[in-house]
Amino acid sequence: MKYSIETYKDNIALINVDNEKGLKATLVSFGAGVYELSFNDHPVILTLKEIDDYLYSSQYYGKTLGTVAGRLKKDGLIDGNEYHLIPESGQNFALHGGMLKSISYKNWDYKIKESNKKLDVIFSITTRNNEGGYPGKVRIYVTYSFLKDKDEFKIFYKATTPSDAVFCNLSNHMYFNFDTHDISDYYLKMNVDQVAITEPNLLIIDKEKVPTHLDFNKAAKLNKRMDYIEKHDFKKTIDDTFIFSSMPGKITLQNADVKLDITTDCSSLNIYVDNSLTPINFKAHDDYSLRRGIALEPQRFILNKDEIILHKGEVYKNYIDYKFKAR
Repeated sequence: MKYSIETYKDNIALINVDNEKGLKATLVSFGAGVYELSFNDHPVILTLKEIDDYLYSSQYYGKTLGTVAGRLKKDGLIDGNEYHLIPESGQNFALHGGMLKSISYKNWDYKIKESNKKLDVIFSITTRNNEGGYPGKVRIYVTYSFLKDKDEFKIFYKATTPSDAVFCNLSNHMYFNFDTHDISDYYLKMNVDQVAITEPNLLIIDKEKVPTHLDFNKAAKLNKRMDYIEKHDFKKTIDDTFIFSSMPGKITLQNADVKLDITTDCSSLNIYVDNSLTPINFKAHDDYSLRRGIALEPQRFILNKDEIILHKGEVYKNYIDYKFKAR
């Protein structure tokens, strides 16, 4: 296992990790995220050409989402007390902890620990009371743990609060693409039985049995599913939150060359297939088309706020495990 640290502007750290087996990554302290990830010398996530694009793009490429991943209604109650979040323009919700004002767009502290079996890169940050309208303070730790004998890494999330009650729901927003033009020929499988019902603005209001076009309990090719969705779903893409039918949650994404297995103890999974075609330059390709990447974001299910409320004296914990294998 090798690692090196580069310092970018404003004390932003780029941490390069190479397990000397097949997996390489560049982590960034700004947003506690993954800038680059490759397997057998091929990129497996969308990587922006310029670091500055990664830092400030509003699409969260590879970043930690928080303090609340997903859409949370701007006004409500937490433990009987009112809260008032800063909403998205013209909307009745806040997205991913406040978008450009969230912890995804702040520089985190970090430290590195190495043992005989793994290398841990530990990012940490403390939010301010009422930052973005979110009540209370949260101390957050995000640990990327790379195994030395396997092409596998884990993300561990941990949070505590000195406040009576805060919201906390953490995830990662890597867009997976195994060095191909798009993801149409990929197969997806996951153990889910319900999907969120949303308002037109995608705010979750209920849940229902997974419909056929979103059912991936058996491995299904994305191409036909996306064809149907682009014609019949008002979102024109997959931008849905699924609830796992059993624990742990298991997701498999594969094409002819690479298989990715994800395991998590989060209760739900948000999937977003990037059909936006926002004008941005990528390192690996300049010819990406629709379906250029798929974000697989394990997280707690936000509909029932009880899952995302952290009280003083409690410890928030979740993990996501990523395993890569050549096919």
